[in-house]
Formats: sequence, structure tokens, C-alpha cells
Amino acid sequence: MVTIRCTQKLLRPLAVPKDVDVPRPTTVLGDWYANLFYSRPHQLVLCMNERTLSVVLVPARDSKSLGVRFRDTVAAHLARLGVPRAAIEAEASAMSEATFAPTASRSLLGCLREAGFALSLEFESQRFSSLAEIELYFSEYIYSPTDYQHPRDLVLELFGATGGSSPSDRPRVH
Repeated sequence: MVTIRCTQKLLRPLAVPKDVDVPRPTTVLGDWYANLFYSRPHQLVLCMNERTLSVVLVPARDSKSLGVRFRDTVAAHLARLGVPRAAIEAEASAMSEATFAPTASRSLLGCLREAGFALSLEFESQRFSSLAEIELYFSEYIYSPTDYQHPRDLVLELFGATGGSSPSDRPRVH
């Protein structure tokens, strides 16, 4: 079970009731925060993990399949970060049920807002050719709530994985 904590902008199209029961997560990563992101030609759901501040981007089409597409995007991102396959499969299995609920942390909303601003700059620069490349870029983006640790390192630590690549192999941050 995973809860995707959505901003009001995203809750409206999902038609989530205001008093939804929020179960405890059964995933290693815990809950995720999400907001709609519009930048021509992209309409995305910008998702940020509450424990690591890792970012994934899910196309904002067909709200009924958002939970499944989110799970698949997270699994692909974990593979790119070097999380072992068995751990990815266990996390994806735990994410088979997704609940949508309102946000609960102002700090995480601030980080989500900052990521949205950085994302708009990346789309303007046209430096990356895919959403996966942008997600890898954000895996090296640091925020104060994580004591300035890279999300990639936090993800690998949570899954007990050793960083399969040296810092020089990681995506460059500009």
C-alpha cells in the first residue's frame, strides 16, 4: 500500500473525497507527494518521495490508470538508480494498491514547488531528451530536509544497495 499525497490541483481531477482514510505505507519508500505540472507540450504529474525526495514524472493522462503508471515509473527509476531487481519487485508489489489523499507536510510541498520550478527551467533549456534523464538529474538534486544528501544515495541506502556507480558515473548536475 502506498499513498500518493496530492495537491488540490491534482485532487480535483482525481475526484478524491476530502476525508479519505490514509493507511500506513507498506513500501520501503513510504508515501509520495504529487502535483500537476504543465509545460508545453508536457502535462505531467510531478511525484516526490517523502523519505528521499526522489522525483519521478508520470504523464498526466487517464487519471484512472495513474496508480499503475506511477508504480511502473517508480520501478523503472529504481532500476536506473541501481536498486537490486528483487527489491524493486518487492516495492512494486507493495505499491500494487495506491490511495490518493491530500498533502500533509508543508516542508515537502516546498520541495515539490522547488522541483517544479527547476523542472520548468530544464524544459526551457531542452538539455535532456527524455523524462528518464530528467529523473536521473533530480536524483542528484539536493534539498535541506535531507541534510543535503542526494536522493539517489538515500534510495540506495534504504534498499541496502551499494552505490553501483562512482560519482563520476552519475548524471552531471549543472
